[in-house]
Amino acid sequence: MRADELQRVEDVTANFFFWQGLRWAALGVALVAGIVVAEQFATTRESRVLVLVASVALGFGMSAGAGRYYARAYGRVRALPELATRRERLKWNVVYPLMFVSLIIDAMWKGPVLLSGPIWAGAIVAYRNSTGRGRVHYLFIAPVVAATLFLPLFIEPGRATVNLFFALVGATYAIGGILDHLELRRILRPVVED
Repeated sequence: MRADELQRVEDVTANFFFWQGLRWAALGVALVAGIVVAEQFATTRESRVLVLVASVALGFGMSAGAGRYYARAYGRVRALPELATRRERLKWNVVYPLMFVSLIIDAMWKGPVLLSGPIWAGAIVAYRNSTGRGRVHYLFIAPVVAATLFLPLFIEPGRATVNLFFALVGATYAIGGILDHLELRRILRPVVED
């Protein structure tokens, strides 16, 4: 095995949880389905919230099922906490708060731009870089998410814009997750085939 191939395997195994793309694909499909069902069939704010909460719960359930598949197919990798300390600190103290605040601002402000777009795009690039790089598709997905900055110029600001943004995020999870899974399978062969 060449040195660059060995380094790629080390990068993947050090960040194995984040390379389990079917986990993220399940969450993305559930998010998109929840938004569609809530907008098409829910008649009250409470029923929309209920549908979205149920779809997220379903997504986490499907994600857990994907995790069991990865454990069977690839075995388990024990994480080395010292490798992820900086990432965890930045994620919880900077990235997630910025993402959350941008959503609140976009939902309440209803301004001429969607601040969440470029902030979440930056988070996507940071995610890729902090979890073993590879997965070049995120370098193409991030600019698409960043471009949602201009959604309010074309769609009425408020719930419709935020819903479209979340649908795009869900599609990003689904597409990115499937591509993550395919790249993982290219780098590491499953121990047990399906």
